[in-house]
Order: sequence, then C-alpha cells, then structure tokens
Amino acid sequence: MAVLAACSGDPKGVGPLEPGGDDDQGSGGGNTSAAALVGTWRNVTVIEVPGDIQTWTTTWRFDGDGVCRQSVETESLAEGFPRVTERACQFTVASDEVTIGFVGGGTVTFDFFFAGFDPDRLVLDGFEYDRLVA
Repeated sequence: MAVLAACSGDPKGVGPLEPGGDDDQGSGGGNTSAAALVGTWRNVTVIEVPGDIQTWTTTWRFDGDGVCRQSVETESLAEGFPRVTERACQFTVASDEVTIGFVGGGTVTFDFFFAGFDPDRLVLDGFEYDRLVA
C-alpha cells in the first residue's frame, strides 16, 4: 500500500510524526492547552490500494466550550462518490493529551503537539492537520 501526501500547497512529511521529533520543517512542541486546539483542522491523505485510489479527508472542529465534531470523508476513485461520517463529541485536555468522548459512546485519548512550534500545524495522534479556522 502506498500513501501519498495530499495537496494543500505546502509540502509535508508523510506518515505520523513523533512528539518533539523533526519533520524537516522544525521540531514539534508549542502550546498544548485546550485554547490552542480551538478551531477547525483538516488532514487529507491519499491512499493507493489495489485497483483504486482513495482520498480520506478528516476534519476536527474544537470549540472553546469543550464541544467538538469529527468529520471523515472517504472518496474512492473506483466508486466515484464520497462517503461522509460525522460524529459529535466533547473534549478535555491534560498536558499534551486530548481525551475525546463521542456522543453515543466511545472515548479516545490522543497525544498532540504543534509541528515546528507552529500554532497552525496540529499533530494529533501522529497525523498532521492544518488549521482552517481559528
């Protein structure tokens, strides 16, 4: 399986980044408070699978009141149309971890930091997201 970087116009390293690691554009770190997460964040990943190319667009919205929403759009070149899943959630931050509780059940805890100390480059669970809206 090949993973291709998606197009936001800015070159990015491919694959998960390690906290404090180097992604050729500076080391990780920065403000890991709940306020720093507030905004809308997007990651686009293009994956080649046998007989198909898929684009996975994951968007997180974190609000200042602890409410969040995850949207995952998966589009298969073979199918030719997108499939979208949206999940409402709530979040809390402790140090460099965010705990997300989904409405209807399920809780996950992700490490997070800001790549290159850039407040617009969130690394959540090892995947880099670009800030869309503050």
